Amino acid sequence: MGNRNDAIILAIPIIEPTSHMTASSLILLIPDKPDSERDALANAWGHCGGTVMRLGRFWDPPALDTNVVRVYGSTSFALVLKEKLGLSLCTPADDLILHLPFEAVKRRIRANRLVEAKRFQYPLFVKPLVPKLFEAQVYLSADDLQRACQGLGNATTILTSEIVTFLAEARAFILDGEVLDCALYEGDGDVHAAHAAAVQFARFPVLPRTLALDVGFVEGRGWAVIEMNAAWGAGLNGCQAERIWPCIAAASGAAPALVPPPRSTSL
Repeated sequence: MGNRNDAIILAIPIIEPTSHMTASSLILLIPDKPDSERDALANAWGHCGGTVMRLGRFWDPPALDTNVVRVYGSTSFALVLKEKLGLSLCTPADDLILHLPFEAVKRRIRANRLVEAKRFQYPLFVKPLVPKLFEAQVYLSADDLQRACQGLGNATTILTSEIVTFLAEARAFILDGEVLDCALYEGDGDVHAAHAAAVQFARFPVLPRTLALDVGFVEGRGWAVIEMNAAWGAGLNGCQAERIWPCIAAASGAAPALVPPPRSTSL
């Protein structure tokens, strides 16, 4: 459900709430390999007065002031720079979706231990709490799941969910409880309805200051949260770089910049 760049994209025109913002004095670090989304963000960053540095040997970065450094790239890219430069990253907690109400996710999601797999009713959608430990997908039996999790301990935390079909999927970039842009990246759906749902979900106080929020449409249930990703590593998926760059600016840097302000708790 993550960064898909080969799908038909439909974006909603959104009034830009951050037109007064500037990236002046901020340095954006990105990988040096060509990438259309990173290039679009780099262009938007430059147009807003910021500086872009493309790093090849990112494991050996130059000495930089963390107060002005921001990062955008893969997980390994961001985590290495976090350690090398002493950065803070604004990242949704792995179990964040468990803290959202049913009205937001519109399906039953539970945390379990791998040792409990034998008692589950299959087929069942299963994913690791810690990303990429094994394939997140629908498993037909406990044996199938155990084979996929070979080598993992019985205490490994997994997330299980009833199976739902998302007829359309959209990505929204959120900053301080506001949706800066929203675009459909898969399926056929109403981008305005997706945006309206993202606006509602963005109000939950458990969300980090900034993130990329994926929502999907479930027949008979409506728009629901699919998953949440760190803005510093999320693909644009049709969202406009010139609208969402403030999310990237808020997603890394010195720790004080990552403290979220209070927000409304209403859905």
